[in-house]
Amino acid sequence: MWITGRHPVEELLASGRQKPVRVLLSDSAPPEARKVLSGRAMQLGIPCLVCPKEEWERRTGDRGGPGIAAEAAEFRYAELSEWLESLPGRALAFLLDGITDPHNMGAILRNARAFGGNGVIVPKDRSCPVTAAVFRASAGAAAHVPVVLVTNLARTMETLQEKGFWLYAATEEGETAVSDMKPASRMGIVLGSEEHGIRKLVREKCDGSVRIPMERGIDSLNVGVASGILAFHLRSLIAK
Repeated sequence: MWITGRHPVEELLASGRQKPVRVLLSDSAPPEARKVLSGRAMQLGIPCLVCPKEEWERRTGDRGGPGIAAEAAEFRYAELSEWLESLPGRALAFLLDGITDPHNMGAILRNARAFGGNGVIVPKDRSCPVTAAVFRASAGAAAHVPVVLVTNLARTMETLQEKGFWLYAATEEGETAVSDMKPASRMGIVLGSEEHGIRKLVREKCDGSVRIPMERGIDSLNVGVASGILAFHLRSLIAK
């Protein structure tokens, strides 16, 4: 898949997880950007080609795009057991139940990277795959944050709890305000789709529920926005 945009391409080049196959630059891209990106690609031994704008658009399929792209191999998901073994003693994870919008998926990955999240867990079914659109929406964070693909989310939650995670469903009617949550060394937040919310079985597997206090007249927040608020608050709790 072709990842376009300077920042996402820079993040791919800086990633230890998702190295690009090649970098493709249009001759219409800013000279400074061409110099920097071609230099980084050369240092990594990654081919970097400069071509006319028409050819760049034909190859990437991005009409009127920024002239900066990287061809990435198929996204490499993390395996649950290996991911668990790699975790430090203190960890924060997002578990996504029914998130299918690439912009929301990208926002959650960006917030996880911004606030020290250790991974995002998604079920194989009813989930947004990590696509070029997700890369762009995450501003390249998808190249850094492990995305764990699992067959059964409810069963995975049991495994996480065995590894010391306290799991909380993020809902409008959550039992505890995020500002009142107690510290824990490992925490996981379950986020459901805006249309259907968190499934009953998944909700029942949680250790509790959390809400974001809001002014009257506002019922809910976009799930991407909510993930940022929750991650910001929980980072300080996990660090205690």
